[in-house]
Amino acid sequence: MNKHTTGEKFLCLTLDLENDWYFDEPGYDHLTFEYIDTFIDLINDLDVPLSVFVVGQTLEQYPEEIDRLSNQLECEFHLHSYQHDTSKNYDFREEVINGKEAYRNHFGRNPTGYRAPQGNIAEHELSLLEELGFEFDSSIFPSYRPGVYNNLSAPLTPYTPAGATSLLEIPPGAFSGIRIPTSHSYFKLIGRSLSSYLSVSPLPEVLVYSIHLQDLFKTASHDHLPVPKRWIMKRNLNNAERMLRKNISTLLSRGYQPRTMTDIYSAHTRDDSYESQTNAPKDHLDPSPVWASAENDD
Repeated sequence: MNKHTTGEKFLCLTLDLENDWYFDEPGYDHLTFEYIDTFIDLINDLDVPLSVFVVGQTLEQYPEEIDRLSNQLECEFHLHSYQHDTSKNYDFREEVINGKEAYRNHFGRNPTGYRAPQGNIAEHELSLLEELGFEFDSSIFPSYRPGVYNNLSAPLTPYTPAGATSLLEIPPGAFSGIRIPTSHSYFKLIGRSLSSYLSVSPLPEVLVYSIHLQDLFKTASHDHLPVPKRWIMKRNLNNAERMLRKNISTLLSRGYQPRTMTDIYSAHTRDDSYESQTNAPKDHLDPSPVWASAENDD
């Protein structure tokens, strides 16, 4: 495994664009798209580029909304699976190929980046991504979620994962030490104390901050969730936009330079940008422990 470093501090804001908690019944499908204009104003006001991981079916069903994001924001798009099936009861190759087709039909080119639903990806699936032409992945949360993954020994900074030769893993961000992900859902859940800690905590040089539309905007889908997930996802929802503004401002004040995922990939694949880590762990992926279960919205 090779760990890549540039010595520069990069911040990448990412959006996982998907149906709200996978509801597909009438009245609950992609309700957060009602807030696309508000979201566009928010991101433009933050003045940072956005990297969007979009689900293939969302591309097929809502092409006009995708084009509005593309035309009105400084943003780029990557693939977030085809159907966002968190059960993993499907053929991974077929899922990715179908996603690539949906992406290519909309954008006229193949995707170069991938993020798995819930960050649930196995080592052999990373090798398959490389085989299918992807340049980078951003799935391996260097953290722990019962029933989904145990990646506490995974690197916090970009690296080439075991089983791959050229694929770069740009991991979703996490606090050093405590390994809580820098995902907006966690900041909403934990609240002001985590946002305050962001200003002083040790952080990796590349920090990926991930958001969902449902992290920011309340719809009927929130009330359709089962308890206790409903309470978890509604916590601090009224303050979610203000919290995002504060967190991004904090990171910029700490010297992080806003970049896209493609920018980070380019910076970390230059010939002089990495150092070999021959003693790095090769067994950090534990995608789904059988003894536990959890709800996840990444």
